[in-house]
Amino acid sequence: MAKIDFSSRFNIFKEKVNDKIAAHKLKKNYHKNKGGMAKEQKSKTVFFTIYMFLFLFQSFLCIYPLFWTLMNSFKHVTDYLTNFNGLPTNWDWALKNWIDAPGFMMWRGNGFWTMAFNSVWFAFGTQFLNILASILVAYPLARYNFPGKKFFYGIIIFRIIIPIIGTGSTGYKLQRALGMINNPPVYLLGAFQGFDMNALIMYGYMKAVDRGYSEAAFIDGATTLQTLFQVVLPQAFPCVIALYVSAVMGQWNNYQAFMISLPNYPNLALGIYELQQNSNFGNATNPNGKAMYFAVCIMSAAVPMVLFTAAQKTMLTNMSIGGLKG
Repeated sequence: MAKIDFSSRFNIFKEKVNDKIAAHKLKKNYHKNKGGMAKEQKSKTVFFTIYMFLFLFQSFLCIYPLFWTLMNSFKHVTDYLTNFNGLPTNWDWALKNWIDAPGFMMWRGNGFWTMAFNSVWFAFGTQFLNILASILVAYPLARYNFPGKKFFYGIIIFRIIIPIIGTGSTGYKLQRALGMINNPPVYLLGAFQGFDMNALIMYGYMKAVDRGYSEAAFIDGATTLQTLFQVVLPQAFPCVIALYVSAVMGQWNNYQAFMISLPNYPNLALGIYELQQNSNFGNATNPNGKAMYFAVCIMSAAVPMVLFTAAQKTMLTNMSIGGLKG
C-alpha cells in the first residue's frame, strides 16, 4: 500500500483555513473601514454645511448695507420715508440724485472734483511715502547687524503701543510749529516716517528672505540699494502691495486730518461729512439730502473697491519661489 503523507495534507488544509480566515478578516475590515469612511464623510458634510451657512450669513451682513445704500440713493425723500427698505417706486429720480449730489458738496469754496483730487493726492501720496520710509527702516534692521539695532527696533515697538489719543494735541502743536497746517507739500513730507506697524511687518517679511539672494547680488557687484530694490523688494512685493492698498483704503476715508490740519484743502470724506450734517429732512435748500448723501457715499467708495479688486491677485500671490542654483 502507498504511504499517505498526512503531514503535508494537514499543512495544505491549514493554509486553506488560514486563507479563509484572512479573507474573512479582510472583508470585515473593509466593511468596517467603509462604515468609518461614510461616517467621516457625513461629519465633513455637516461641518461644510454649517461653515457655508455662516459664510453666506457673514457675506449678507457685508453686502446688504451696500445694497441698501445704493437702493436708497435712487429715491425721492417721500419714497425714502415711506419705503426705506423697498425698491424705489418712482424711477424718475433714479439718476437725478446722482447728478445733483456733487453740486451740493461744498466746503470753504471747494467743490466735489476739488475734494476728489485732494483725496487722491492725500491717500496715494502720503501712503507711498510712508511705505517707502518703512521699507528703508525695515531693510537694515532685518538684514544687517550694527550698533543700536535693538534701540531702533524698540522705537518701532514704542510708537506702536503709544495710544493715539494721548499724542493728538502734541502732534497738532508740532504740525503748527513746522508749518504743516494748510500746507500740503510739507504735510506730504511729514508722512515720510517709517517707525510704525508697516515697518514691523516689512521687517518680519524681509528677514525671511533667503540671504543667498543678497550674497549672489553682492558677488555680481550690486550695491546695497540695488540689492534692496532689485533683489529683496521684488520678493516682498505682495507684502508691499497689501500694506499700501490697506493704508490707502484707510486714508481715503480720513476726514479728521483735513478737518484739523488741512481745512482749506478738504477731501471727499470731509465733504461727505459736511453733506451728512446738512442732509436732515425738511432742509429747504436740499430736501432730498439723504438720498444724495447715499449717492455720494457710493461714488466715494467706488475708488477703494476698484483698487482692491485690481490688487487682490497680487496681494494673495506667494512669490517665495526658490531661484537659487548651486
